[in-house]
Amino acid sequence: MGSSNVPATNRRLRRTGLKTFTLNEREAIVGCFHQHGYAVIKNVFDTDEVAELKCATDRAKRRGLKVGRSFRHGNLGYWINDDPCIGTNVIGMQWPSYDEAVLELHRRDPRMLTLLEPLIGRNIRQIVNQLHWKTPGSTFAVSFHRDRINRRPAEAFRALATSYVQTASVIDPMTAENGALLVVPGSHLRKPRSQHPGTGNFVTGKVSRAYLSSEGYCDADLLSIYAEPGDVALWHVDTIHGSEMNQSSRDRCLYINGYVDARNCMRGHWAFIEGQGIPLPPIDVPVLIHRDDIFDQIEVEFAPTPTRPTD
Repeated sequence: MGSSNVPATNRRLRRTGLKTFTLNEREAIVGCFHQHGYAVIKNVFDTDEVAELKCATDRAKRRGLKVGRSFRHGNLGYWINDDPCIGTNVIGMQWPSYDEAVLELHRRDPRMLTLLEPLIGRNIRQIVNQLHWKTPGSTFAVSFHRDRINRRPAEAFRALATSYVQTASVIDPMTAENGALLVVPGSHLRKPRSQHPGTGNFVTGKVSRAYLSSEGYCDADLLSIYAEPGDVALWHVDTIHGSEMNQSSRDRCLYINGYVDARNCMRGHWAFIEGQGIPLPPIDVPVLIHRDDIFDQIEVEFAPTPTRPTD
């Protein structure tokens, strides 16, 4: 299993106010994305900005732990499970930008547009806004999959292969020990050989290699994305990826935002119109993204209190 030193784009962006890219840097990012199915851009956000993001994500996690069970309010949602090793565990959130202004500004930051525009243009909708936490000692992991399986209904996403970019802003260092992102470079260029089991991306314990094997890959084909706070990773909707458990003593949080060319999708929040960032509407204004019942169920809804399975 390799590491992400090459072919990720490792240039530090030149700073004059907001960071900008040279033509060569833009071409390197686009080339890496199309050829390998992913790219890693170093130091997109500075240490002060990362500190603000870290404070925001820590607040969000504390709120989830205080509630103690999964709940949703419109498109905002907390995913909370009862981990067999550590008990109540916040594994993620949908649309945390409703709760945290820092996260809301980040999703439409001009630097995100700079990364996205060469790939999907200046008119962009957003269909994914998530936090994923890997708490030390927990069994939470992410199975190998292509993001295409989550873009449902399929008819709502036209020309998906050329219209969608998934991004991950690194909040905590991503290392081999804490469950770094694993990708299969070039897998986006190969037509799927098998049907994904469709049992959900979140799993517990060691991640199965069954889907990886059915697609003709093995551990030797995996590349570990090691990254530092402030880096941003991009990957293609058909790139096979996943991640193992956090076996370190440090938390690992990743801020994930998925964007789509607005010409090819009628779902999602606007992120940019003609290159201008668009704020979220109030939480009680229903917006069709992943919940088909959003116009019928907008108020807070709690899941049952989690219980551990008996031995």
